[in-house]
Parts: sequence; C-alpha cells; structure tokens
Amino acid sequence: MKLIHNLRQLLESYVFVLLLSLALGLLLPRYAIHLADWTSIFLGIIFFLSALKIDLKEVLSYLQDKKMVVMANLVMLILLPIVIYFATRLVFPDLAIAFMLLAAMPAGMTSPLLAEICGGKQSLALVITISTSLLAPFTIPLMVRLLAGTSVQVDTLGMFLSLIKVIFIPFLLANIVKYFWHHKIKATYYTFKPISTLLLCLLIMGIVAKQADTILSGLNLTFLLEVAALFLLYAVFHFAGYYAAWWRNHDDRVTITICLAYNNFTLAIYLAGKFFNEPNIVVPVVLSVLPWSLLIIPFKYYTKKLK
Repeated sequence: MKLIHNLRQLLESYVFVLLLSLALGLLLPRYAIHLADWTSIFLGIIFFLSALKIDLKEVLSYLQDKKMVVMANLVMLILLPIVIYFATRLVFPDLAIAFMLLAAMPAGMTSPLLAEICGGKQSLALVITISTSLLAPFTIPLMVRLLAGTSVQVDTLGMFLSLIKVIFIPFLLANIVKYFWHHKIKATYYTFKPISTLLLCLLIMGIVAKQADTILSGLNLTFLLEVAALFLLYAVFHFAGYYAAWWRNHDDRVTITICLAYNNFTLAIYLAGKFFNEPNIVVPVVLSVLPWSLLIIPFKYYTKKLK
C-alpha cells in the first residue's frame, strides 16, 4: 500500500512528470516516437476523465455568459495574433509569421486538465476549448491571409471530425456513465488526476520525440535566441490571458490564461510544415513545446501566491 501511495504522489508531482517526459522524448526518440500515434486516444481519455468531474449545469451556465465566451475567443483568435505579429516584426522580423501562427491557435485539448492542476475551472476551460477549436478553421486562414499575405487551406471537415472524436464523444460518454453510475464514479475521483497526468506525460513524450532531431541538431546561438524569444512570447501569453478578463474572479482568470498560453501548438506545427516549410518558421514553432511545457511550473506556484 505504501508503494502504491508513493507512486500516486509521484505521478501527481507535475514537475517530475513533465521533466521526465521531456527527457525521455529527447533521449529515447526511437521508442517514444511511437507514442505520437496514440495522441488522439490519450487526449480522448483525458477528456473523458475530466468530463466525469464536470458539472454539466455549470458548463451551460458559462455558455450563457456570452461576454466571457466572446471575449475569450476574440482575444485568442483575432486580437492576440494581430498584436503579436506586428510587435514581433519590430523586434524579430524573421519570427513574425511563426509567432503569429502560435498566437492564432485555439486552446489546447489538455486545457481542462491543466486548469485543474493550476486551480482553474475545468468547465470554463472546456467551453473555451470547444468554441475556439470550432472557430479556428475559419480564423487561422483569415489571420494568415491578412497578416502574412498567404492563404492557408484547412481541412475543416477533418478538424470537426477530430474534435468530435477527442472532445465531444468522450464528453457525451462521460455524462452517460455519470448519469447511471454517478456515486460509484465519484468514489474513484482521486485516481483521475494521476492517470491524466501520466497520459499527458506520454503525450508530450510522443510530440517531443518526433521533433527530437530538429531540437538537438540546432544547438547554436540562433537556437538559444529563438528559445529565449519563445519563452518571452509565452510569458506575454500568460500576461495577456490573466489580465484580459480583469473583472472576473481569480479562478476564471487562471482558466483563461491556461486556455490562451497552453494552446494547440501541434496544429501550429502541422500548418508550419505543410504550408510554409521554411526553417525560420518551422523550427521556432517546433521549439514552442519547451515554453509550453515548462512555464506551467512557475505559473502554478505564482497563481497560488496570487490567490
């Protein structure tokens, strides 16, 4: 029993799991790369477990908060990409398109889990994730065309089907399970966080492993400058997310920050490689996994102090 207890505590240590996943993804890419094929399943299970703990009435109440939902989508999908693009052109013009792509991404599908870890609200994170993901096929090509002068064709149907597979189906299944076995499921809540954190570890390992050669082979001054710029970019994401909804309570502001800062960078990697395929765009987008993964650690402790 003590061994199981210690193992559960270790899995709940987000710092340990995160650093381990990054290390294994970089050092053992030959083996970890196979995890990338299971990304949809990992995300589906994470959403399923998250949805089991979500109050559907609370979700619907947030859907009625039109000002919050509209504001979050407007900031994340329209205003932030515009500001980031023109600001980056003044300082790092070669990185402007890459940073604009990252800023234009919808909320990441792990946002509800990360919101729980940092003391935010899973229900609000789920609403923002769904709304931004559904709008992204329209807003991303618009931002790229207006700002970068290139029209990007996104497989809207494919994205919708993917969202149904990893978000809506797990959410519906979770509510069906909760309807019939609510009390039994509630007794197992304590296992959800370590299981979800472990799945997130496997998810990051697979993504990092696919880009391990690019990351490890580019260890030079330019690489370091790009990494530093990316950390600054994601620091701006955190700042913009937390203060964009200044009138809301602390938990809501933390949730919006999570949705904005921990966005769907895997979609950005896909778009950069398929439609641009230039090193000054692809490499920075790939490297975004570093601040995306690491900044959650100081942010978690900072939010505790604010609260």
